[in-house]
Amino acid sequence: MRYLLTLIFCASQVWATAQSPADWWYFGHNAGVEFQSGNPVGVTDGQLFTTEGCASISDPLGDLLFYTDGSTVWDKLHNIMPNGLGLLGNSSATQSAIIVPAPGNPDEYYIITSGINSSIGVRSTLVDMTLNGGLGDVVTTSLNVLLTTNSRENIAAVSHSNGLDYWVIMHQDQTDSVKAFHVSSSGINLTPVVSLTGQFMYMLVGSIKASPNGDYVACGSQTPDSKIKIMRFDNATGQITDSFLWESFVVSDPYGIEFSPDSKVLYVSDGWGQSRELVQYNVSVWDSAAIVSSEYLVEDSISNGQIQLGPDQRIYLTSQGFFNGPVDVDSFLHRINNPNVLGVGCDFEQNAVYLEGREATKGLPPFIASFFNASFETSGFCFGDSTYFVMDTVGVDSFGWEFGDPNSGSQNTSTDTFPAHLFTDTGAFTITLIAKFDTTYDTVSSTIFIYPRQFLELGPDTTACFGSPIILDVGLPYSSYLWQDSSTADTFLVESDSLIWCTLFGVCDTVSDTINIAFDTIPIIDLGPDTTICELVGYVIDVDLQVDAVHYWYYDHWNDNDSVDTLNVLQTGLYVFFAENACGSFVDSVDITITPLPDSALLPPDTLNCFDSEIVLVRPINDSITYVWSDSSDSKTYIVDTTEQVWLAAFNDCGFIVDTINIIFNGEIQTELGEDTTICDEDSILLTTNDSLATFIWNSGDSVDSVWTVPGETFNYIVTITLRDCELREQREVVADELACPPLDCTIRFDNIFTPNGDGINDRFRINSDCNIFSYSLAIYNRWGQLIHYTINPAFGWDGFVNGEEASNGTYFYKLEYKDDVVINVDRYSYQGSFTLKR
Repeated sequence: MRYLLTLIFCASQVWATAQSPADWWYFGHNAGVEFQSGNPVGVTDGQLFTTEGCASISDPLGDLLFYTDGSTVWDKLHNIMPNGLGLLGNSSATQSAIIVPAPGNPDEYYIITSGINSSIGVRSTLVDMTLNGGLGDVVTTSLNVLLTTNSRENIAAVSHSNGLDYWVIMHQDQTDSVKAFHVSSSGINLTPVVSLTGQFMYMLVGSIKASPNGDYVACGSQTPDSKIKIMRFDNATGQITDSFLWESFVVSDPYGIEFSPDSKVLYVSDGWGQSRELVQYNVSVWDSAAIVSSEYLVEDSISNGQIQLGPDQRIYLTSQGFFNGPVDVDSFLHRINNPNVLGVGCDFEQNAVYLEGREATKGLPPFIASFFNASFETSGFCFGDSTYFVMDTVGVDSFGWEFGDPNSGSQNTSTDTFPAHLFTDTGAFTITLIAKFDTTYDTVSSTIFIYPRQFLELGPDTTACFGSPIILDVGLPYSSYLWQDSSTADTFLVESDSLIWCTLFGVCDTVSDTINIAFDTIPIIDLGPDTTICELVGYVIDVDLQVDAVHYWYYDHWNDNDSVDTLNVLQTGLYVFFAENACGSFVDSVDITITPLPDSALLPPDTLNCFDSEIVLVRPINDSITYVWSDSSDSKTYIVDTTEQVWLAAFNDCGFIVDTINIIFNGEIQTELGEDTTICDEDSILLTTNDSLATFIWNSGDSVDSVWTVPGETFNYIVTITLRDCELREQREVVADELACPPLDCTIRFDNIFTPNGDGINDRFRINSDCNIFSYSLAIYNRWGQLIHYTINPAFGWDGFVNGEEASNGTYFYKLEYKDDVVINVDRYSYQGSFTLKR
C-alpha cells in the first residue's frame, strides 16, 4: 500500500466520480454545467441572469432540485417556485446565497442569503420539496429569517463533526468576529458561536470558504484592505481556534477563495478590474511564515472571477471580459486539474468547459465544502451494521480499499469492487480508495461517521415530591424527539402525576419508552400534646394521614406496621408514628400516661386466726394511688394481733375505694397427742388433751378430753378438737405388741416420819423408787380426812405446808397411785398409809 501511495504523487490523477448534490451549476448570464456524465457539460436552459451571486442544489443522485440568485428561486423545470420571489439576497453580492440541506429531513433545504448591504445581513429561507407536486415551494412562514446583521457578501457552509449537521459561517464586516450557526434537525440555532480572532477585516466583498475536511476557513477582502485570512476551525464546536492575516505578493483584490480536495492547498483569485492573478498556498503545515512564502502564481493570462471545487475533485474558474484574443474566454470555465499538487503540477487548463455561448461573468455557485470530500458512495452508518461502498467502475482495472479501522485486523483492507465493512467502533473513519486505471493510480479519501445505536430509557416508574419537578433528559447525539405533548426538546419537565411517553428518532433507531411519574405531598403528622388519661376511659390517636405514605407505629420496643393511621391506646408509653414517602421521612410522638383506677379488692377476705401469731396486712404499691389505713397511716403494712375490723382506702384523680377486713383471733389449740407408739399388749396408755375450753370427739366414740387405750388393741386414735370457731384434728396410733412387755424389776419406798424443820434432812414426804414412773398422783389427808395436799410430780412430794402455813405435828394419811412405764394397767400400783410429821 505504501508503494501505491507513492505512485499517486508521481502520476497524473484521474478522479473517479459519483453523483452528488453539486452536479448541476447555474450561474452568469443563463449559463450552466452538469457533471452527471462524469465530465462537465455546458447547459443552456437556466433562467438565472446574474453578475456574481448564485447557488444551486441537486439531490444525492445528482438530479437538479432548484437554483437561485439570492432573490428569486427557480425549480428544476426552470419555473419560478411558488413564493420564490422576494428573498433578500443580492445577485451583485460575491456570495449571494448557499443552499444547506435540513438535517433529519431530506425534503427540506435552507437558502442562506447575503446582501450587499450589511444592514440587511444574512438571512434564512426554507424550501419544502414535498410541496408543489414535488417541485418545491418556499415556506412563507420561514422567509428571510434574520441570522445576523453587519455581514455581507460572504457565506460558507461545512459539515458538523457529527456527520449529520452543518455549520453556516460568515465573517462580520469591519470586525475581527466570525459567527458560526449550527444547523441541526431542530433547525438553525439563531444563537451563533462567536469567535473573536483578533484580526479585523475591511471591505469584505471577497469569498469565504471552508476546507472539505472542515479544518480551515479562509476569506479575502478587496482594496484598500487587500488581505487574505485563514482560520483554524473546530467543526465540533464551531469555534475559530487560531488565525492569521497576510497580503499577497501579486493579488491586489482577493476575490475567489477555494481549497483543494485534500484541504492542503489554498487558491486565491484576483477578481477586480483587469487583474488576472490566480495563486496557490501550501497550508498543509500551520505556520504563517511558511504559508506566505509558499505563494505560487498559477496563471495571470485571464481576468479571473470566482473559483469553485467541483464534484469531480477539480477546481473551476470564471472570467469576465478584458481579453482580446481569438476566443471569447467569458464563454468558458477554466480548470485546475490536479488541485492537490503544488506548483506547476496543479495543471491549470484554460477554456476547459464550453458554456455553449453563454457568458459566465464572475460568479459560481458555492457548495457545502464537504460535498467534495469523497468520490464514492457509502451507505450503512450504524454501529453493528455493515457499511457498504459503491463507486463508478468505468475504466477502473482494480481497487484497493482501506477503511481506517486498524482494530479490525485483516478486515481493514479489501480489493472488492463493492466492499462491505463492519466497523469495530463508533466515530469518524477515513476511507481511502486507490483505483488503477491502466497504468495510472488514483486515490480518493473520505471521512465517514459510524453512529452509535440509539436507545431510550426513561427509567422505572417513580414517585417524587410535589414541588420538586423531575427533568427527564434523553439527550443523545444524532437524535430528535417527540413527547406526548408534541414537544421536541431532549428534556421534559414533569411537575404533576403523569404518564409520559417519548419517541426517539435517531440516525440508526427509532425507539419509544413510557414512564409513570407520581408526586407525593409532605405528610402532616400531629399526634397532639402529651396526655394523661384514666384507666378504662379509652383513648384513640388519630393521625388522619391525608397523603400516600408508608407508615407504622412504634411504642415500647414494639413495631406495628399496620397500614391504619389510628391507634387505640391500651397502656402507658411513648407512642411514635413514622411516615415515609418521596418527600422524605416524617415522625411525631406523644407520651400517654394511663392512670389506673384504684383496685376494689385491696384486702383479703375476712379472716379467722386460729393461731396466736399476729397477721400482717400489705397494701398495694402504686405511686399513682394514695392509700390510707383505718389508723390514718399510709404505711405499706398494717399489723393485727387481736380481733379487729380493718379498712384501707385508696384514691387518685380517677376514683376512690374503701375495702374492709374483719379479723377474729380465736385462740390457738395446744393439744398434741404425740408420736405413734408401740406398747405391751396387756398395757394401756392415757391419751390426754390440754385445752379445757375445747370440745372433743374421738373416733372411739368418746367425747372427753382424755381416753385410755384399750389393752391388746392396735388402734389409730383420732380426736377432733373444737375451740370456738377453730378446729384441729390430732391422731396417734397405738400398737399393742406382746414383745413390748418388759419384766418389772423396780421398787418403791416411803418413810413413816418426816421432819420439815428446814435442816435439810428429811424435810419432804415423798416417794423413793428406782422405777421409771410413767404416771403418778399423791394425796395427803389430815386426820379428819380433809385433803390438804395433792401433786402429780413424784419429785415434789409434800413440804409440810398447807396454804402457806406450817402443818401441825401429828399423824397424816396418804394415798399414792403410780404406774411404771413397764407396768400394765391391771397392775397399777395404789398405796395408802400414814406417817408422822414432827418438827
